[in-house]
Amino acid sequence: MRKFITATLATLAVGGFMSTAIADETVGQKVDDAAVVAKIKAELLKSPDVSGLAVNVDARNGVVTLSGSARTEAERTKAADIAKRADGVAKVDNKIVIKPEHK
Repeated sequence: MRKFITATLATLAVGGFMSTAIADETVGQKVDDAAVVAKIKAELLKSPDVSGLAVNVDARNGVVTLSGSARTEAERTKAADIAKRADGVAKVDNKIVIKPEHK
């Protein structure tokens, strides 16, 4: 079931990215960036150390922007590390904000 959810969310991420891509990018670059987004999102969703659903991923010309929220600085850093390891990533702009869980 988790693989199905991961695949579905990765597909939605790619579709959403493709529909909002900026017109001055080539089709090839849009596809490359969409593939990078899908790879990163899938890895975030697989990671036990990151709440993959709380992290948004965008890419343009190899520059990945992470946004959303994390519970700790360690989780925020882990998300950036995952993004940096993906093929095709030249730079990661980590805009994830820390929002600790309230008990």
